[in-house]
Amino acid sequence: MELVERENLLQQLQSLLGAVERGSGHTVFVAGEAGIGKTSLLKALAERRGRASLWWGACDALQTPQPLAPLLDIARSAEVGFRALLAADAARSELFDVVLTELQRSRQPVLLVFEDVHWADDATLDLIKFLGRRIDRAPALLLASYRDDELSPSHPLRRLLGELPASLITRIDVPRLSARAVDLLARRALRASTGLHALTHGNPFFVTELLRGGMETVPRSVHDLVLARYARLGARAQAIVRLASVVPARIERWLVERLLGADVDALEQCLDAGLLMPHGPAMLGFRHELARVAVESSLPEPVAQSLHADVLQALEHEPAVAMARRVHHATRAGNHAAVLRAAPEAARQAEARGAHREAAAHWRTALDHARALALPDDERAAWLDACARECQSIDQLDEAIEARLELDALHARAAQAAPDADPGRTTDRAANLSQLALVFVLALRNADADAASARAIALLEPLPPSPALAGAYRVEAQLRMLNRDYDAAIAWGDKAIALAEAFGLRDVLAAAISARGTATMFLDYEAGCAQVQRALDIALADGLHFIAANIHNNLGSGAGELFRLHDAQSQLKRAIVFSVRHEIDFYRHYCVAWLAIVEMHLGHWDDAIELAQDAVQQATRRSTARVMALVALGRLRARRGDDGAMSPPGRPKGHDRSAQREGIPAGPLDEALELALASGTLQRVAPARAARAEAAHLRGDLRACVDEARAAWDLAVSRRHPWLAGELALCLHRAGAPVPQTPFALAPPYAMQLQGRWREAADAWAAIGCPYEQARALADGDAAAQLDALGRYEQLGARPAAEALRKRLRSAGVRGLPRGARASTQTNPHQLTARELEVLRLLCEGLKNSEIAERLCRSVRTVDHHVAAVFGKLAVGSRTEAVAAALGSGLVSGAGCAK
Repeated sequence: MELVERENLLQQLQSLLGAVERGSGHTVFVAGEAGIGKTSLLKALAERRGRASLWWGACDALQTPQPLAPLLDIARSAEVGFRALLAADAARSELFDVVLTELQRSRQPVLLVFEDVHWADDATLDLIKFLGRRIDRAPALLLASYRDDELSPSHPLRRLLGELPASLITRIDVPRLSARAVDLLARRALRASTGLHALTHGNPFFVTELLRGGMETVPRSVHDLVLARYARLGARAQAIVRLASVVPARIERWLVERLLGADVDALEQCLDAGLLMPHGPAMLGFRHELARVAVESSLPEPVAQSLHADVLQALEHEPAVAMARRVHHATRAGNHAAVLRAAPEAARQAEARGAHREAAAHWRTALDHARALALPDDERAAWLDACARECQSIDQLDEAIEARLELDALHARAAQAAPDADPGRTTDRAANLSQLALVFVLALRNADADAASARAIALLEPLPPSPALAGAYRVEAQLRMLNRDYDAAIAWGDKAIALAEAFGLRDVLAAAISARGTATMFLDYEAGCAQVQRALDIALADGLHFIAANIHNNLGSGAGELFRLHDAQSQLKRAIVFSVRHEIDFYRHYCVAWLAIVEMHLGHWDDAIELAQDAVQQATRRSTARVMALVALGRLRARRGDDGAMSPPGRPKGHDRSAQREGIPAGPLDEALELALASGTLQRVAPARAARAEAAHLRGDLRACVDEARAAWDLAVSRRHPWLAGELALCLHRAGAPVPQTPFALAPPYAMQLQGRWREAADAWAAIGCPYEQARALADGDAAAQLDALGRYEQLGARPAAEALRKRLRSAGVRGLPRGARASTQTNPHQLTARELEVLRLLCEGLKNSEIAERLCRSVRTVDHHVAAVFGKLAVGSRTEAVAAALGSGLVSGAGCAK
């Protein structure tokens, strides 16, 4: 049946394809529920593509996806230069570069389609990200379809959507059909439409299936409809459908004939019934995945298991069949031996392609099935190590820890059974413990990390010096630096550097110098930066990109922690560019979180809140990046007077439903503290406690302010941190609590303010570039200074601080004060930020969130947050209500609204 109610979408896609022909590449994400017509829309565009080449590939619903499945499809159906690299298992970076180069050099536009990317493997998602960030340099239109109702909040595709440049992507949501469209389809099919829209809710697949079937009674679901059609087939045709149902995507005709024999009549029945359709001369497939799943889920377990076993046996003699497909059928057949033959090889292939999520899944499958068989310890140890490594790379930290602990137990049993065995076993156990320590750190379990690292060193030091000992020393130096144990970090770093130089270990050398240099920054900033720069030079020269990203991160975050804000700003931006270029998202998220903190201190609050929201959305649930992003977000909310920085005493902590829908915690400082306490480290606990102390002070809760500051005081003093201790001291002082003496000097601006030298403190903060802190110091001064502070607070939008200072001035008899809103916000009674006002005006123009994002060069997710904030401040629940409120309060003029 021809498309209905899709003309506008098709015209939009044709317009984008036309722009591609003029040299402007673009990416389009086509979203919608199963059966909504995404594939039909894309096929219609392909038929109208003109002179553009067509590259079409799809992702399949295998138990563990095949890495780069869409590229493999394209290589089979189109003349492409990267086919040889796929066959040769070339390095992923080389393959991606060749694909991009081929697109760039194409003499005609390319329509590149990736279907069903909700099933995509990591490597395919990385390829989409790689191409999507560079698509403007190629005459190509990249279309990626996905089911938006099957994406969990943590699905990697959600993260990808937030990481692509907003100006280079378009998001299209394919809607359900209206009642009018359903009636039109029914009339064209010469069927009655009564009740059809109510039953199908306008899902095109369900509508067309009902109309095609011509059923006298209306089934309750697609499942019932498909099975009713299946029941009308003959026995041999049903056998073909059953066999096809256990093969995701498409089944080869030779496979059907090998297992069931050639039967043209039975095959024609399947095609005539509309259950199966040909895909070229050699393949068959269901008309829709919904139909395949309906048949497969109806099979009794013994029948399904037998079919999978038959398919597996047939595939054993076909070397070209992907290992991931063999694993799928072996697992479903319950064939442990076949799983152990295929899964490790599938994992290695996935790892080589950079599909780390799939590699981890294959290793877990192999290990699970190995429990049913007697697997040699050495082989199991290698599999556990590989599984842990892959889980760590995709932030499945609990699984990585579990694998490393199991591996440690395996090593311990071997040592107990043969105490005088090869020292290599001890070295292997220690190396695993060092790696376990690093995973514990990422999971914010620093105490466990310290214990694991100490055990590794204790095992290795009685043995002759080795590369493993160099690595263990390097890990210990890193841990001590993260704990801000400066002297210990330097000492362990020196040990690691000496061994790394002796054994020629350039990666260990770069990481050890970085850890030592970062610790030195807190004692001698310039000397420490020089050491870290040397580490960076080594890492860059040797192509150690992951280590280089970590070093960039240390330079930027270390400078930020020491209030070298302009240094931090430039270093963090450089680090983000490097991490994006090399697709190292973990460090990008951490640097974005720290850049949010830096921009907040520099007074760029709109930019800071966007950065913080981006980092909170992208960072994993338990990560250092999330802690710092939550601190930034909560502190900004508190300083602006927005609701929900943290839960007041007596109110249950948690996340409200609206905040959960937006992906932002209702009380970010509550979650920040929970995560920080899990780490127990100064650089997490002190910022969270200081932010909570400030939020408590701004709401007038001095007791809570004192409690929060005291809770981190001993830790900050024990680490001799002049800036964090200084901030906590000022919190105590401003709340009227005594400030204990410290064995070291506090940071100058804080020390000056504690001593009553408010003008010098204000000048010091101004020199650093901190307008809020400058205003806070001026607020401690005379009346003229306080009026100056009030103006600065108003300019920043720091409503709670401004209101408290205005109250103090009035109590002192000062008259003629502003009434609470600076001139620029007197016509903005809802206290919208400049960016929120801009978004509101664009809403009034009738723009969608995706269109606003493109106009502002921001991610759609960021615009979603702005729209939610606008709705909250205007106390409205829809765009129509927001427009009405904007017109009613004079925030926009009628001329600026869409008609």
